[in-house]
Amino acid sequence: MNLLSDTSSYAIASEYLLARFCPGMGGRLLEFRRKGGPHIAIPTEAHSFESTNWPRAGAYPLVPYHNRLADATIVAGGESVHLRSHPAAVPHTLHGPGHTRPWTVGTHDANRFTMSLGYAADDDWPWDFRAEQHFELSETNLRLTMSVENCSGRPMPAGMGWHPYFASREAVVSDAGYLWPHRSDYLPDATRVAVAEEDGVVRMATAYLEGWTKAKVALPHGFSATMKASSPFGFLVVHRGDPAHICVEPVTHVANAWNLSLPSSQTGAVLLQPGEALKGSIEILISGSSYG
Repeated sequence: MNLLSDTSSYAIASEYLLARFCPGMGGRLLEFRRKGGPHIAIPTEAHSFESTNWPRAGAYPLVPYHNRLADATIVAGGESVHLRSHPAAVPHTLHGPGHTRPWTVGTHDANRFTMSLGYAADDDWPWDFRAEQHFELSETNLRLTMSVENCSGRPMPAGMGWHPYFASREAVVSDAGYLWPHRSDYLPDATRVAVAEEDGVVRMATAYLEGWTKAKVALPHGFSATMKASSPFGFLVVHRGDPAHICVEPVTHVANAWNLSLPSSQTGAVLLQPGEALKGSIEILISGSSYG
């Protein structure tokens, strides 16, 4: 068991937007809102919690993989490596250990904030790695640049993503072209199908999507958040865990990617050589009829 405990928070702001972070809580964003307007993400405060039972609020990093690895095993370079299962997903893992460890503060300016994690190999992930999150606010945008670097002496499976809890009761609209159907234990089938909905509305409680360029979330008071991402964030998870929020997660691979009998070019299953890094950016544009 691992207790995360921190009372510190760090704020950045632009003319219209404000965000707060707590590195000690697993590299989390605590608050993201429009000044004088609605919360964009479900807010939380800096506090203590058991790392396997995290707050369903704000946003957190998904490194060095997202979602589940079947039977707590990952195939890397022809070798099956056993990991520690997650108590809420037994016998599988869940969302990687990156957000279950305290991060370190880096740059903190008026509208920019950076935090990093130097991870030492253990039973949750037997490779050393370094991860970074760089946040920047502009007038109407939040931009996050993420990276994960293999700091071990052998090839390492690597992926990343970001897990925000948007304060919205509305369905997400996405231009994704493909859907990966999944089983009741949230592991995907080894096939993808074309998205059937012509209007782009994601009606499933949980959808593993691919081939997307934008996803739009309706917010209170006529505002909206439009998410975009660079390569390698070619996949998108949309999950409604509670009526009060919707999770829209840009990720670099399909769930359980390294264990699927498919080419890595189809699943996003990257294998980083020592010293190599995976890097990409995510952008959230806030708009509304009364903006400004």
